[in-house]
Amino acid sequence: MKNRVRYSAGVLLFLLAAGAIVGGIVWQQASKQADWQPFVLKPTTYPETTGSELAGSYYLDKIQPIFNRRCIVCHGCLDSPCLLKLTCYEGLLRGARKVNPDATHLFAEKPVRLFDQPSVTAWREQGFCNVVEQQGPPEERPAKSILFRMLVAGTEHNQPPFELQSLEPIYHSVNKHICPCEQGIDAYLKQRPTAGMPFGMPALTVDENQLFSAWITAGSPGPTAEVMAQVQQLKQPEVIARWEAFLNQDVPLSPLVSRFIFEHAFLATLHFEESPGEYFRLVRSTTPPIQVKNDADGKQVVTASPVHEIKTARPYNNPYLKGVDKFYYRLKKVTESRVQKSLFVWQLSDDKLKHLDELFFQVESVAGKSLEPGYSSQNPFEVFQAIPARSRAQFLVENSHLIVSGMIRGPVCVGNLATYAIKDNFWVFFVDPEHDPSVLKPELGLQSWEDFMNYGLEGNAVYNDAYFKVLDQYKPTGYEINDVWDGNQQNSNAWLTILRNETNATVLRGRQGGIPPTFWLIDYSGFERLYYSLVVNYEYYGSVAQKLDTWEFMSRLRQEFEDNFLRLLPVDARKKYRDLWTRGIGQELLFRMPFPGENVGEGLEVEGTDPISGVLSQIQRQFTEAVSGPRDLLNTGNKPDVKLTDPVKNFADWEAALSTLTMRTQLKFTPFLPSNTFIRLTKGEEHRVYSLVANRSYAFNNVVFDENGARQPELDTMSAYHGLVGDFPNLIIDLKIEDASACLTELNAISTTEEWTAWKNKFGTLRNSVAFWPMLDWLTDWNFQNRQPDAGYFDLKYYMLLESKY
Repeated sequence: MKNRVRYSAGVLLFLLAAGAIVGGIVWQQASKQADWQPFVLKPTTYPETTGSELAGSYYLDKIQPIFNRRCIVCHGCLDSPCLLKLTCYEGLLRGARKVNPDATHLFAEKPVRLFDQPSVTAWREQGFCNVVEQQGPPEERPAKSILFRMLVAGTEHNQPPFELQSLEPIYHSVNKHICPCEQGIDAYLKQRPTAGMPFGMPALTVDENQLFSAWITAGSPGPTAEVMAQVQQLKQPEVIARWEAFLNQDVPLSPLVSRFIFEHAFLATLHFEESPGEYFRLVRSTTPPIQVKNDADGKQVVTASPVHEIKTARPYNNPYLKGVDKFYYRLKKVTESRVQKSLFVWQLSDDKLKHLDELFFQVESVAGKSLEPGYSSQNPFEVFQAIPARSRAQFLVENSHLIVSGMIRGPVCVGNLATYAIKDNFWVFFVDPEHDPSVLKPELGLQSWEDFMNYGLEGNAVYNDAYFKVLDQYKPTGYEINDVWDGNQQNSNAWLTILRNETNATVLRGRQGGIPPTFWLIDYSGFERLYYSLVVNYEYYGSVAQKLDTWEFMSRLRQEFEDNFLRLLPVDARKKYRDLWTRGIGQELLFRMPFPGENVGEGLEVEGTDPISGVLSQIQRQFTEAVSGPRDLLNTGNKPDVKLTDPVKNFADWEAALSTLTMRTQLKFTPFLPSNTFIRLTKGEEHRVYSLVANRSYAFNNVVFDENGARQPELDTMSAYHGLVGDFPNLIIDLKIEDASACLTELNAISTTEEWTAWKNKFGTLRNSVAFWPMLDWLTDWNFQNRQPDAGYFDLKYYMLLESKY
């Protein structure tokens, strides 16, 4: 029999509960239910008991750190399994529910966001069940708590090494969760004894289980009011005061500008250089902005009302709800744990504040256009007419990483169907607002603003016809190299690298990962249409018909942006590359898309026989490395003269050998490679971190349910990166320098599933191994030490199981 520690559920429950009681850590809850106020949970208050380990910040110091490292790897997002979100105490109290509004359904559901309901009772009315028992005799609470019983089941069945076969069927129907609240925890575990937590990963330690036992026995207390007041206290209130003052100016254009900024940043996490380590969300609130003044003695006096967020389904919905006569834009401090998959940071500073003031307030508003941010319209082209189109376009391109991140890191964190609307690897450029036809003539000659946002095939054709007429008017010879925005040769938002990783996507600034197969050139009106369709107007809780409409519109926008880039190519090369980028049935579906053919512009004059390389060379020269970043030696086209079998003695040897495998087609192993692989390479006491990303090729991306039918595995490639790229690692490799040559040599030799499995088992850190948590903890610590302020906890929902078939 394999050596493993085994416990029966009854024995473990007895030992842990007894340990808690004997240790004198049995508490009784002072109140039956934590009180709620609108929008914000009040921390539970417990009687002060001298010497008690559970008073004050026990939850934040002892319990939440375990959730962070062991639980929010799956339960950290809006669409977590059973909707159990453990990034904060409020999510724990809300509990779990089966029905997922992001799943496929004929009719729209209601959105389910953590702070939408005013009380736990309201969540219970929506079908959420408690996962920790807070009532009844203290010694019985662990046995009656779903959370603890699932941890016990994990302790029984997930002692490394344990079998993984029983997990696989669950990943074939990931949105059909069966939650313990439906049938009771006893029946649930009897039917699924191996479904303990952490799911399919090594169990918690005995010490960690004892912490949970003691805490649940005590009534699962949260942080006290005093502790939460300290957590929510602003370190630099004057910084926040400056920004809230900017967003609530008493000038005519301010409400419209603030609405524009809000609708483009409502999903982002804001971080300020002058207040490092603090994170905020931009919200609409019924309470006025913070005020910071100095008294007669020069002492700082802070006047601050709590943020009472106005919750609406979409950011453009009317905030004047019942009882709301006036609202303000406020910065709400984020205190819950940050998960990498939904975290995207808008890095701000006093310099950016000054620039935003110049961009929006040191210009004349458009004469004759309404300054009122009325909420009768949801169309950005109509609503924001009074803000000069140049200012709006400049904001988008200067903050393109923010805007694109909103599209790919929204509240729903897993969705391979949605991501299939884009290709696996491409670069994005932008039309310079000074030369952009949709900036120079914002109406584009259209009869109605609705024509900008018509998602239908006919409506899109009307928009395209109007756009191309204006383009021909302003650019009769087509786009030139100076029409591509260069970021003023300092802003890396001018050049984005986009990676699709099957269930999710990643956006990077600058030229990364080697030359991809396709490219986008985005104009202002197209960028705004893309953002509003995928973010502001998108309803993750919507019907399947609504989601398909959005998906089809995204497919057409992708084609428009690819065609825009093709306009830079010589005329006689355009059709060749369009046919190459979209093959088979995909070409038949493009019959309504205007094509930049022989009669549309002249394109750039390029040197050599490869027009793509010629265009990219001109872009690189204009942008400089300040925008693109340094030359990417890991993914270079000029491969070094080394062999995989050569000894790898140092990190330079490793990078040279690795680069011989990157961005190459016709390799046998690439179809087996998972989307994201993290590698820790160790030489002596020194560690370096790398990421391998699989770039899968598809003949077309135009048929929503035919992803596998479009596969071209022989054209798959692998790209490599310094550091950690991607939020969902599918495999982690802990590699010593002396094994590096064998690792790459054997990887390159893989051509069958059996060979891939053997390689993965040899070099990978398996999710059922003793080494799994220590390795992940090391990478998590590296992430927080090296990627601030953009660091969060990784997602492991598909670790070792997402290999193109789930």
